[in-house]
Amino acid sequence: MSKANSLRAASRAIAAVSLVAAVPAFAAGFALEEGSARGNVNSASLIARGGEPGAMYFNPATIADLPGTQVQIGATLILPAAHVDTVSPYTGRRDRAAGHSQVWNIPSAYLTHRISDDLAFGFGIFTRYGLGANFPRTWAGRYGNYKAEILSLDFAPQLAWRATDRLTLAAGISVRYFDIELAQRIDAAGMYGMRPYNDPSPSPFDVDQDLHGDDVHPAIDLGLQWKIRDDLTFGAAYHSRIQFKVRGDAKWDAPAAVRAVAPGCFANMPFNSRNYNPDKFMAALAWDATGRLTLSAGFTFTTWHLYDDLLVKLERDMVPGVNELASVKEWHDAWRLSAGADYALSEEWTLRAGYTWDQSPINGRYADYLVPGDDRHILAAGLGWTRGDWTVEGSYFYEIVQDFDVNARPRNGVFDGKYADAHAHAAALSVTRRF
Repeated sequence: MSKANSLRAASRAIAAVSLVAAVPAFAAGFALEEGSARGNVNSASLIARGGEPGAMYFNPATIADLPGTQVQIGATLILPAAHVDTVSPYTGRRDRAAGHSQVWNIPSAYLTHRISDDLAFGFGIFTRYGLGANFPRTWAGRYGNYKAEILSLDFAPQLAWRATDRLTLAAGISVRYFDIELAQRIDAAGMYGMRPYNDPSPSPFDVDQDLHGDDVHPAIDLGLQWKIRDDLTFGAAYHSRIQFKVRGDAKWDAPAAVRAVAPGCFANMPFNSRNYNPDKFMAALAWDATGRLTLSAGFTFTTWHLYDDLLVKLERDMVPGVNELASVKEWHDAWRLSAGADYALSEEWTLRAGYTWDQSPINGRYADYLVPGDDRHILAAGLGWTRGDWTVEGSYFYEIVQDFDVNARPRNGVFDGKYADAHAHAAALSVTRRF
C-alpha cells in the first residue's frame, strides 16, 4: 500500500469515529475554527499569547513558551438547527425543509516538547474544514443537492524558535486529508421533456447522483510572536492554501423506466475535480490590563475568492454530450473578528468570555443549499482549572446565523426562498497533562 493510500486509510478510520463533518459548517464558508475548548471562547488570546498546546492550531510560535512535554486532547460537540423555505417557480407552492438534527463531534489532539531554551516541537491532529448539509431525498431543493459532506484531517508537525528574548518564529507543515461527497437528484422527466425541467413536484423518474472523492496534500504553517512589552503581546500566523486534485467515483441510481428509455446513460464512472482550501491570515494583540485581567482582540482573513466554481470532469459522457458538471460559486474573501477577556478568579480558576463576528463569503447571485445562512455572531464563555500538572478547560458557545435570501436559478435546481433560524449550541472540553 502506498504512503498516500495508508494516510487515506488512517484518516478515514479516525474520521469514522470523530465525524468531523458538521451540519451546518460552523465558520463562514466551510471552515471550522474549533481547535480547542479555550480557543472556542477567545481565539485572539491563543493567536497572541498562547498558553496551551492547542494554541498551535492558531499560531505555532506560541508553543515556545510551554515548558517540558505537554499533551492535550479535546473535543467540541455541536448541535445545529436551520430550515430552508422554497417557492416553486411553476406552481407557487411553498415548502419548508430542515436539515437532519444530530450532535457532531470535532476532536483534536496535540503534543509539545521543549527541545532547548530556544527551540520547541509540536504535533497536532485536528481539522480546519468540514461541512454537512443533509436534507430528505425528496425535498424541493433536491435537484440542487440533498447531501453535501466535506471532511478533512490535518497531521501537523511544527517547530518554534525563540530568535530573541521578545521574538519567536515558527514554521511547519500540515498534511491534510480531504474528502468530499455531493449527492443530488436529476430530473429525468424534465430532461426528456415530460414536464418543466427541475419542477420540484414529486416525480417517480428522479435519478440519484452521488460523487465521492478524496486527496492528500500538504500546507505550510508560519507563525510569529512578538512581546512588545511585558504586558503587551502580538501574534500572527499564516496557513497556506491547498489545491486538491480530488479523484473518486461518480454513481447514478436510475429507475428501471429511465434505464429503458435511455440505455447506456447514467453508467458509473471515475471523476476528477479541482478544489481549493484557501489561505488563512491571523493576527491578534493580548494586553494584561491588570494582574488578573487579560484583554485580547484579533482577526482572521480567508481568501475564499479561490472558490470560484465547482467543476467535476467525468471520465466519459453521463448522457450524450455531458461529461462535465459545473456550478458557479464566485465567493469573496471574508473576515472573522474576535475579542475576549480572561479573568483569574484564583490561582486555580480562570473565567473566559468572548465574542466573534464571522463574515460570510457567499456570493448572493450564486447562492445554493450547500452552505446555510449569512454572517454569524458567536457568544462564548469558558472556565479553566489548573492544579499541579493538569489543566481542564470547558466552554460553551451559542452561534446565531443571519437569515439569507436565495435567488431562483431553476436550471440549477435552486428556487426563490431563504435559509432561516439557523443557530447552534456547542460545548467543548480539553484536558492537558504536563510531564
